[in-house]
Amino acid sequence: MEFFEWDESFSTKVQRFDDDHKKLLTLFNNVYHRVFECENLEEERELTQHTLVELLDYVKYHFSAEEELMIQLGYPQYLEHKKEHGSYIAEVNKFLDQHKKGAAALSFPTFMFLKEWITKHILVRDKEYGQFFNDKGIK
Repeated sequence: MEFFEWDESFSTKVQRFDDDHKKLLTLFNNVYHRVFECENLEEERELTQHTLVELLDYVKYHFSAEEELMIQLGYPQYLEHKKEHGSYIAEVNKFLDQHKKGAAALSFPTFMFLKEWITKHILVRDKEYGQFFNDKGIK
């Protein structure tokens, strides 16, 4: 069973971004599983480091794609949305930096924070742009 599963209630009704969100959940689950399935700390550090970088890279790609379309279509809440994206990237960077500096393995509370942030962001903020984009012909 996955730590974070896709649910149709997450759908923004914009296929491109729903697909991105599904991939983000997969990457997130990969980090989670790697942390808790490793047999030793060194193995955990190597695998988690790589997966965190992959997750961060994909988050940046996805946020950039959302923001680009928001600008192109004149989304009225663009600045607020961009600010939230920046705060999430800062948090993931903080976890990555702590991990690089040899901090203990990522904890369950850390995963819960990330999961809750992603869930709230998709269910509230991203759903808001879904209707806006649909009204502009983006499905």
